[in-house]
This record gives sequence, structure tokens and C-alpha cells, in this order.
Amino acid sequence: MRYRAVLLSALLAGAIGVSGCGGSAVAGDSAEGPGTIVVGLDTMRFNPETISVKAGEPVKITFRNAGLLIHDYISEGADRNVKLANVGGGKQASGIFQASKPGTYNVVCIQPAHKEAGMVGKIVVVE
Repeated sequence: MRYRAVLLSALLAGAIGVSGCGGSAVAGDSAEGPGTIVVGLDTMRFNPETISVKAGEPVKITFRNAGLLIHDYISEGADRNVKLANVGGGKQASGIFQASKPGTYNVVCIQPAHKEAGMVGKIVVVE
């Protein structure tokens, strides 16, 4: 049973990797307003690693954990940081990010050793 779960996770991660190629994404408009999706992987990566949003505009970020391990998506330094913590494997959580000043804001997974293993990202705020 465990083998099937690991195999399914690997296949899902591969499918997401193929369909989500590219280093950045721009938050787009949805029925609820601007929003974007970021996927967390057990390879200690966010996909996409970098997203871009407009200054002053609240953006709904949905974090989907496509792995088996618990992951976080937590921004730093903004007016309104997104704090999506302890998202279990196969689960998702949403939050609002907003920054009034253009710049680059760091995103991290604070689970033990995940940040150090490379599970970091960026939210680029543009005019």
C-alpha cells in the first residue's frame, strides 16, 4: 500500500512538473479576483518558484501540497503576508498576500530542514 502511495506521488509530481514548466507565473484574474496557485513538492521545491503580483492589490494564493510530507508557504516582509502552515500531503490552503511597495518578497517552507534543502520561493511585486 505504501509503495502505491509513493508511486502515485511520484507520478503526480512528474505530471505537475511537465504541465507547470517555467520559472514564474503571473497572478491572473479569477471569478473571486486576482489569484494564483502554487504547488509544493517533496523534492523541496515550489512550482512555480516565483510569482508576480501588482503592488497594492490583494492576491489570493492557493497552496497545493502534491507531496506526502507536510509543507508550508509563508511570505515575509509584506503588508499582508500569506501564512499557509502545516499543509498535509494532498491538501491545499488559501490566503491573501498584499504588498504596497514593489520589490521581491521571500517565501519559505519552515518545516525542519525544508528551507535549507531549497524549499524557497519569491513573490515579485510590480507597479
